[in-house]
Amino acid sequence: MIQSYASNKEDSSSQVPTYASYPYDGRILEYYQESFEAVYILLHPFYKAATLDLGHYNSETWLNKHDFINCCDSITWHEILSLTGLDSISQIDVALRTMIGGINTRFQNKYWEQEILKLYEEQNIINPCDDGYVSPFLENQLLGSLQEIGYEFLLTVDEHGVNEPKKMKIDYLIENDRLDSCNYTEDQQLLFATHWDSHCTFLSSSKKIMDQILEIHSFEGFFCTPKTEVYWGLHDI
Repeated sequence: MIQSYASNKEDSSSQVPTYASYPYDGRILEYYQESFEAVYILLHPFYKAATLDLGHYNSETWLNKHDFINCCDSITWHEILSLTGLDSISQIDVALRTMIGGINTRFQNKYWEQEILKLYEEQNIINPCDDGYVSPFLENQLLGSLQEIGYEFLLTVDEHGVNEPKKMKIDYLIENDRLDSCNYTEDQQLLFATHWDSHCTFLSSSKKIMDQILEIHSFEGFFCTPKTEVYWGLHDI
């Protein structure tokens, strides 16, 4: 019997190719096995305002990508470990999913959740972005890395494949907020996709390309093993 960890189980559409989508549950490498050799989990940073008063913003007037980049300080997950009573990034993952109701109640951990909540109450540290898109702190670094290894265009599409993919120049994407939840290269050799209930992005490609990208930017995260699941905080990774 397959265990479901999601708060609301979704089904991946068999109509959507794996090079342009992401798994909703289960083992990540197994999902991508026909398209990609390796998957790297990009952890979305925590952050705090440096030159902005976030109290002046709301859901309708929230920050754009360049506001995040220029006016906020990003904070890594390993820095968060040093500021809390948590012992691993897996515990941070479960705490964040508990906080947004993105994990089945049987697997939530309220103590870990409180450790993360205290960061905002005591130090104004805000949780990583969880809106189904790559973190704005990672976006331009990732796009710039793709340019450095020779890519000029990306195709962007929603995870359900409802809309037609849009082909866009990476230069344009760097200047604007136009990425979608799934973004892949024309040759279908690289994808970065963000699972809706996760605070991370799946970067998928060959190990060679992945190593090239990580040499340009040492993004915080980890490579998936055959056992790594979408709800990875609940398992050995």
